[in-house]
Amino acid sequence: MKKIIFTILILSGLTMGANAQNDGKYWLGGSVGFSTYKPKGGDATKAALIAPEVGVNFSDSWGLGLAIGYTHLSVDAGELSGKGNAFSVNPFVRYTYFKKDMASLFVDGGIAYTTTHVNGLDDNYNEFEVGFRPGVAFNIAPNIKLLGKFGFLGYTNEKFGDSKANSFKLGLDLTQVQLGINILF
Repeated sequence: MKKIIFTILILSGLTMGANAQNDGKYWLGGSVGFSTYKPKGGDATKAALIAPEVGVNFSDSWGLGLAIGYTHLSVDAGELSGKGNAFSVNPFVRYTYFKKDMASLFVDGGIAYTTTHVNGLDDNYNEFEVGFRPGVAFNIAPNIKLLGKFGFLGYTNEKFGDSKANSFKLGLDLTQVQLGINILF
């Protein structure tokens, strides 16, 4: 927990320092997501995510942000069955590579740490990831954008009890979709 608070403080200082040196706009917003996953003959998993975020644009193309997420999940997988909660911290850099009057395309590159606790289990599931999430933003008013983030390309390290796994992921399925809104000021 101390590491998470320290990371938030460092990122906050960097964000304010970036704005003091460059004339940019702050953004405040976030994303929501919902997923359900049940392979044929397998067990079901459902999850609902809310991830508020704050950031600053320090040029027309570059921004720095921080998202803090909460996920409520329901797992039906034998001894791993139950309801649980996950918390995540995700500092990221946003690069906007295409802009037109009403829309823009961007990619968020960052790191994320997530810890998940399922009721009734002794161990937490911990995940560390480094990667990229592409997205699209639609300008619906001068200072309001609707966002869609989809997919993930990157490295993931997972740990549950004594079990550890490392993986490289390219995910373009609906479990990776997040919809949100950002207000610029």
